[in-house]
Amino acid sequence: MHIRSATLEDCKALSRIAGNTFALACPADTPAEELELYISENLTPSSFQAALNAPEQSVLVLEKAGAVVGFSLVNHKPEKLGIPQADGIPELTRCYVDTAHHGTGAAQALMAATLAGVTTPIRLAVNDQNARAIGFYQRNGFQAVGETSFQCGEDVHRDLVMVRRVG
Repeated sequence: MHIRSATLEDCKALSRIAGNTFALACPADTPAEELELYISENLTPSSFQAALNAPEQSVLVLEKAGAVVGFSLVNHKPEKLGIPQADGIPELTRCYVDTAHHGTGAAQALMAATLAGVTTPIRLAVNDQNARAIGFYQRNGFQAVGETSFQCGEDVHRDLVMVRRVG
């Protein structure tokens, strides 16, 4: 596996992976039409092109045999959440690995590379029902510091806000 900075040529692959894995980050009872709407509005190739062109965002891709199989996106200047421990620090907004590579160490390799590129505390939001992801983030040093909500169409999800401190 190889990890590198994303390029504009990766946008279709990033969109495909995000679209294929987004539902796994949501509660199982999220209506399919809400998932599809969110994906069609927020996880398009043009959405990733905008992220790559934004100086406050950084995107890494994970490749295997020359194919993109995962990516992470860090927003270095996210909006405030009203949680003192989580405000004013970068946010890991996406860390997705194609489902065929779950359980292979691919996500851990991507997470390690992503965290190596951040020298400050970093936050993320994860659905409070996503026990697998919460455990993964805890193993990587993240701790819950509060809650927020995530709007997926008309469906509102409860997310944990987790922070990984440095040192």
